[in-house]
Amino acid sequence: MTPVSPSTARPSLAELGRRCHKPDHRRFGTWMARRVSRPLALRVTWFVLPWGVSAHAVTLVAWLCASVAAAVFAVGTIDAWLVAAALLQLWYLLDHVDGQLARWHGTASLDGVQLDYLMHHTVNLCVPLGVGYGLAAALDEPRWLALGLMWGLGLLVIGLSNDTRYKAFIERLKTVEGQLLVVGGGGCRSAQAAPPPRVRLRTAWWLARKACEIHVLMNALTCVALIQWLLGDEGLVGGRILVACMSFLAAATAIAALIRSVRRETAEREFAAWYRVPEGCELVFDAGRWKVCGRAESPP
Repeated sequence: MTPVSPSTARPSLAELGRRCHKPDHRRFGTWMARRVSRPLALRVTWFVLPWGVSAHAVTLVAWLCASVAAAVFAVGTIDAWLVAAALLQLWYLLDHVDGQLARWHGTASLDGVQLDYLMHHTVNLCVPLGVGYGLAAALDEPRWLALGLMWGLGLLVIGLSNDTRYKAFIERLKTVEGQLLVVGGGGCRSAQAAPPPRVRLRTAWWLARKACEIHVLMNALTCVALIQWLLGDEGLVGGRILVACMSFLAAATAIAALIRSVRRETAEREFAAWYRVPEGCELVFDAGRWKVCGRAESPP
């Protein structure tokens, strides 16, 4: 087969953006994704497009970059931190390229989404674990491995709390007899948001959750790696401070998120926001199944 000429196969960036960006990509997502990663990833997508690279292949390459980054962090030197941080930045960039390729080729699928989620969960666990192992090896203090594990498990629980909620949605939908109305908002969000926490806790809760997001983790590790390298910090003091703080913050945030979700019945609220019962009907549980039943009209 004759290879496609890059000069004739590549679309303009404007055309590529129209087909490859998510809906409302300028409104939803993190600041870094909106302003930096998505526009930069579009240029990477433009470059690789003529060579027939699949979205799954890019996901696997990104996954490999993150896995290698975790292993390099485990070396436990300032140079290793710098290399690992660069690999994490590359991972985050490629994590946007795979979706853009899938939308351009029309190959977006649930299998691709599942693969992407699996990648994120392993990154959430393995990177902090690698950082903790590296500190434990460099300083000969096993406690840093325990703290890295606590940090990784906290991030993993926070991420899984969202995914398992949607698995619970599917379990209910499998047993529903009748029709529910699917109501979605912009950016693939439900039209009805859960009530916010009380004002005095809102800022603290937002900061805690934000600090546990993967792009914040990645950038924090990058900043610490640069500072350690510039200062010649062989004792990895910056890394130790970061791990000590994040291990307890991630664990506390994960526990608080679970307690808050159960107390507020977050899964039930969000399910009701996505899947509404038609007017004049109600959703009842009977004989092991959920049924959409018409309510009997009240007498005049």
